[in-house]
Amino acid sequence: MGGADPMLQLDLMTPAADGLRPAQEPDERVAPVGGGVPLRVLCVDDDEEDVALVLHALKEGGYIPSHRHVCGRERLIEAIGSQQWDMVISDYAMPQFDGLTALRIVKERDPNIPFILVSGAVTGDIAVAAMKSGAADYVMKDDLTRLAPAVRREVAEAGERRARRLAEANLSANEELLNSIVNTAADGIIVIDPAGTIEFGNAAMEKLFGWKPLELIGRNVARLLLGRSREGQDMLFQGADAAGGKSATGHVRELKAQRKDGSVFPIELTVSETCVNGGKRSTCILRDVTERKRAEERIRYLAHYDDLTGLPNRVLFAQLLEQALSEAKYAKKEVAVLFIDLDRFKLINDTLSHTSGDTVLCQVAKRLVGALARRDTVARFGGDEFVVLMRDCGIPNDVTSTAQVLLTALAAPFVLENQEYHLTASIGISTFPGDGQDAQTVLKNADSAMYRAKEQGKNNYQFYSSQMNVRSFERLVLERFLRHALDQDEFQLHYQPKIDLTTGRVTGMEALLRWMHPGMGMISPAKFIPLAEETGLIVPIGEWVLREACAQARRWQDEGLPPLRVAVNLSARQFAHDGLHAAIVGALEESGLSPNLLELEITESMTMESPEHATAWLQKIKALGITVAIDDFGTGYSSLGYLKRFPIDSVKIDRSFIKDIPGDTDDVAITQAIIAMGHSLRLKVIAEGVESAEQAEFLRRHGCDEAQGFFFGKPLPAGEFVQLLARRGDIELPAEARSA
Repeated sequence: MGGADPMLQLDLMTPAADGLRPAQEPDERVAPVGGGVPLRVLCVDDDEEDVALVLHALKEGGYIPSHRHVCGRERLIEAIGSQQWDMVISDYAMPQFDGLTALRIVKERDPNIPFILVSGAVTGDIAVAAMKSGAADYVMKDDLTRLAPAVRREVAEAGERRARRLAEANLSANEELLNSIVNTAADGIIVIDPAGTIEFGNAAMEKLFGWKPLELIGRNVARLLLGRSREGQDMLFQGADAAGGKSATGHVRELKAQRKDGSVFPIELTVSETCVNGGKRSTCILRDVTERKRAEERIRYLAHYDDLTGLPNRVLFAQLLEQALSEAKYAKKEVAVLFIDLDRFKLINDTLSHTSGDTVLCQVAKRLVGALARRDTVARFGGDEFVVLMRDCGIPNDVTSTAQVLLTALAAPFVLENQEYHLTASIGISTFPGDGQDAQTVLKNADSAMYRAKEQGKNNYQFYSSQMNVRSFERLVLERFLRHALDQDEFQLHYQPKIDLTTGRVTGMEALLRWMHPGMGMISPAKFIPLAEETGLIVPIGEWVLREACAQARRWQDEGLPPLRVAVNLSARQFAHDGLHAAIVGALEESGLSPNLLELEITESMTMESPEHATAWLQKIKALGITVAIDDFGTGYSSLGYLKRFPIDSVKIDRSFIKDIPGDTDDVAITQAIIAMGHSLRLKVIAEGVESAEQAEFLRRHGCDEAQGFFFGKPLPAGEFVQLLARRGDIELPAEARSA
């Protein structure tokens, strides 16, 4: 490597038998001036423009290429056997398979064909794997001037004139290529002997560990491991192939590492074993996984704890209740559940802000924890609902005294913006074994008792009675009203704008369902949507939403407004319904709306119920020209392996990751990761729940494409939505709308 330190040369790692040759090697088969050398080249790539660039580079380098362009395993296999090729040039990242798979297919059928990878990115492990598998070279797409010399070198190798001079030059060139790759890799790479002594370290080791590469030479690898333990060093070799000859174990594990300053951090270690000149060496790739661990821990935390208050959530509480009931059955003891609902919390949210509401909920959580005995557990179920688990309680005295203590604790004033606000609570109590024999029944009965407490004037507690299951009655009434709501034209759509964060312009809107009951007023979607889903009424309601959203979008166009894409949410019940495709087609045909102006939003969990069904259905939808978005992204448990196969256009970052940025470092890391992942899959990324200028600016700086939320505009009826667009300057109102 020219003036590079000889200690950094990878003489221990050079796979001389693998056929790697230097891209800048002088070649005796130089094309004559004004002429060209014929070259039969097979191009494996999914992008015709990239193939054209490769052919242009070959022509510039003095070749007259006759080529065939294939993409796909079967096409490649057929092409290899169809004729003799001077060269195979392959991209690395392709939808059907990658360059390493193409390399294996070629070498299995004709190991003598030179194979060159051409790609836009490289990591150390990919490059090493390619070279070990027989690749001739690796050329970056942003520097195709190296391609023609690489081709010339490999074609000339077939001649006998290169002999020993080229063979000796190859070793040095391979070292130079490997050192270039290894020393530009983001991961740390070291080479150790069987005793664990470090013989090589790349440039990334200084960033990861604080040691300069030359400082590592001669030290034992245990110096990099937590506690410098011999056990930690032995882990490097567990599962390694001790047999003679070259082996690539790909042995991967996670360890704790320590920097030069003694600080500890997690690493992912990949070990490959090689036999060099009769001696065994191990190549170790060390990757800092601190951010990944933080994100994983954050996800695990959110699965069991409430993000706002830090209390156990519904999932964890259910597990704790099941455990408590099992122990109580064995010990013949009692358990009580107290279901707590704040009586006037909605008033604070409506008159102040959601931020003030969150502050109150955090204070409520602290008061509840402070008022309970250490053996008791309090959880937040969502909204303003909290639940207390009392183990081994003396029924009823212990429970009644605890309930009164909780009411007293919550009755003290809450101070917000130097003003005092008073809240009360309604508490429902059920017990085991008296009110239920299983966790679900005990919890349901506590919920019913809480509604009884509200009926009794609030700010009190009530024990469960089987004769007063008020909530069940309310549900029956709501279901009866819901069954008639569609026929009586009680539903309406509100529209919330989506904003391009680069231009600031409105790109479309999301249609959101609202129910205005003549007697009960506006009913929250959170209350009636789950009921509609459970009863199956969501299917006809969802069809109405599709028809109305498409019709409204078309009406706006007919009134002279520019075309805007309208997004419609699909429920799990709709997604599984056989008539959904026909309903979508019917809504488009009936309204006359162009399919490319309709976007369907589905959740990760809906697709993962049956990935094969989801893929086939989405392909049919995409064939119509409709766009598809994954809603609430980051909250489900989908497989990225499946996700990248789905024909989708965008992902929407869930509002739970947006509300605390840029202040919360965990949410910042998760949001940045989702944006990067979405763009790597060539998807548009949209943020939900943007409520401040700081959030919008953070998302814009980090490449998020679009956003929606109260900062840009809350959901509005059709007429008010148009007025909002006009005030923003996104549209010019027609004359009749201005006069109105």
